[in-house]
Amino acid sequence: MGSPRDILLCLFGTVLLFLTGSRALQCYRMEHIYFGHFDLSAMQLPNVSCPHGCSEVVMSLDTGYRTPLTVVQKGCWEGPMTGQMQEHPEALPPDYSVVRGCAADFCNSRLQTHDSLPDLSRAPSPQTLSGTECYVCLGVHPEDCSVEKSRRVQCHRDQSVCYQGNGRMNTGNFSVPVYIRTCHRPSCIAMGTSSPWTAIDLNGSCCQGSLCNGRSLNFNAAPAAAPPRAPHALALLLTTAALASALGGPLGLSA
Repeated sequence: MGSPRDILLCLFGTVLLFLTGSRALQCYRMEHIYFGHFDLSAMQLPNVSCPHGCSEVVMSLDTGYRTPLTVVQKGCWEGPMTGQMQEHPEALPPDYSVVRGCAADFCNSRLQTHDSLPDLSRAPSPQTLSGTECYVCLGVHPEDCSVEKSRRVQCHRDQSVCYQGNGRMNTGNFSVPVYIRTCHRPSCIAMGTSSPWTAIDLNGSCCQGSLCNGRSLNFNAAPAAAPPRAPHALALLLTTAALASALGGPLGLSA
């Protein structure tokens, strides 16, 4: 019977072979921005060879007043094998992120339509108003969110101040600038969800008084900050069980 060191080296060799010597997977590949609802079910997506697994990411940001912006990315699994989604329950504007990894050919095809997202513009019940009116818009360029292109809305009862800001929605190397005006709570907490694979970073400010959020949005967007990725050497040290747990199905990371 071999020594514990021999057994450990044998186990490591098995994991290394599993991670590096297996056949590359075929995964769907795409990166796109959607304004409004999206539907990929009838699209012919290109494919890519991936060494470790497939992934699909959907991130959606909304003003809370029927103005969504959604980022969809499909491709190779990158980054750490496990992690948690960080969110603040009192933060606005509303957003949602879901990350899914899998380990079979063309398995990153479950997140296909806007039906995979919750309603981020659900009105409170009962539908009472705060009496404050604000500009509302959401775009990827400052001109998309000019006052002339913004809507004027009556804010929900718990939102008595106006907000304007900008930021980025990041997943892997895909980074999308965002510009936004909307209603907000007096706490003015604007903090998007983040995870080891995604980040919604927002910078802005609130003001009191109807339609006070009409100032210029021609300032520099927040710098792109790609989520951290695990070094390949660290990935090779993961056990087969840990890999199967992380890549075997949905990660259940939502906010």
